[in-house]
Amino acid sequence: MKTDERTPKDIGDLANTDTPSQLELDIQVPGDKQPPHSRPSVFSKKSPWPIAILVMLVIAGLFGWRLYNNSQSPTVSEPETASTAKLPVRAVRAQLAPIRRWVTSPDGDVRAERYKQLIFESSGEVTQLAKINGRFLREGDRVGKGQLLATLDDRKYQSDIRAAAADREVAKRTEEQAVASLRQTEANLRQAKADLELAKTEAKRRQTLYKQGVIPATERDTYNNRVIQAQVGVKVAQENVKTAQDQIAVSKAGVVSNQARLLNTVIAREDTQLVSPINGIVAYMNIREGEYWSPSRVQSATSYQSAIESVPIVVVDPNSFEVAFELPASEGSLLRPNQPAYIALDDDISQAFVQGLNQSNLVSVAKARGKVFSVTPAVTPGGRAVQVRVRITEGRENLRLGARVQTWIAAQSRSQAITLPFGSVITRDRKSYVFVVDEETGRVEQRPVVLDIEGLDRISIAQGLQPGELVVTEGSNRLVNDSPVDVVDIEDPA
Repeated sequence: MKTDERTPKDIGDLANTDTPSQLELDIQVPGDKQPPHSRPSVFSKKSPWPIAILVMLVIAGLFGWRLYNNSQSPTVSEPETASTAKLPVRAVRAQLAPIRRWVTSPDGDVRAERYKQLIFESSGEVTQLAKINGRFLREGDRVGKGQLLATLDDRKYQSDIRAAAADREVAKRTEEQAVASLRQTEANLRQAKADLELAKTEAKRRQTLYKQGVIPATERDTYNNRVIQAQVGVKVAQENVKTAQDQIAVSKAGVVSNQARLLNTVIAREDTQLVSPINGIVAYMNIREGEYWSPSRVQSATSYQSAIESVPIVVVDPNSFEVAFELPASEGSLLRPNQPAYIALDDDISQAFVQGLNQSNLVSVAKARGKVFSVTPAVTPGGRAVQVRVRITEGRENLRLGARVQTWIAAQSRSQAITLPFGSVITRDRKSYVFVVDEETGRVEQRPVVLDIEGLDRISIAQGLQPGELVVTEGSNRLVNDSPVDVVDIEDPA
């Protein structure tokens, strides 16, 4: 039997042939035996190499085919891939609704619209306090107009009053004497005038008799002298009347002077008394019987609170409360008298903020309502602020004098306006925009808008939006004009 004497090169050629039957024929002939020292062929029936080579060729072919397809298809950029993805957003429909712009005070005090701070204008010991039902006066007691509430030691003033009253009586007596003297001088003047008329008549008669030669010239001259004496008497009486009139004027001035001194002394004594000028309630009481009072206690007070805590007694009218506070000049310019206001306690406002402050729960937490009474036109030099006073019209029984409250004033309002939640409006390059969803195409339009009134939780749009349009509220930070969106939720606009 012949052995296979082909070279390895010939074997490789056989491996590249496309005829498997010939390959098998060349590798092994049935019934032949291999020589004991001959090497087995790599293409023998028991060798794994043919299968491995075929697998490698298949893998290489597939890899080349994939590279060819990738080289023929266009490259897709990352922005184009992203643009095809829809961004999830939340939206709300623009609606017509009333809106108000609120101006809030950072802090304010509840004060009595009508109140009186009763202060001793002199120093001294408190010798008397009013008693009600057998006990001393205290806070919360009702007092009447003209009621004496407290008195300092006034013995010196009482002595001055007695002295001034005595001087007034002396001045009155002097005036009475001057009046009596005037009456006497007036009577003397009348008598002097009568004597003058009689002397003139007698002198005239004597002149006639002298012309008739009945009497001598000496008698005629005597009666003429009597006329001259009567004329002098009239002048003296007239001077006496004038002097008496001057004395009356002086005495009257003395009476007026002493009356004024007495009145001043009485007023000075009133400085030692506290009398209620109104019907009201004692709100603060800072004196006790037996204490020493000095006006310097009030003069050293530097604020409203320290003042009312240092004055002896404060009487308030419980039927009239107001809230006083300061606002920046920019916000104060928005306020006008009679604008509605809501007054709430600080704790209630804090709870409302936790729950999400809006117009409805602001109204519900307000303890009282009122109206703007006055807005000071001048600006304080230090704080650049304006003083505002709000008169309470409802719920004054829910407030306590001196309580710290916040006041919300409806400065501007619209009965019908296109409104959106605050999160709907974005600002880019100092301009305001909203993203309006086109429900047919599923894309958004970046639309400029003109803002109007800012409410507590909503804002009104003056231009750029129509009622019913769908506006993005959440997710707008990733949007640009014409971005595709997926509206996952349409919020309730209420």
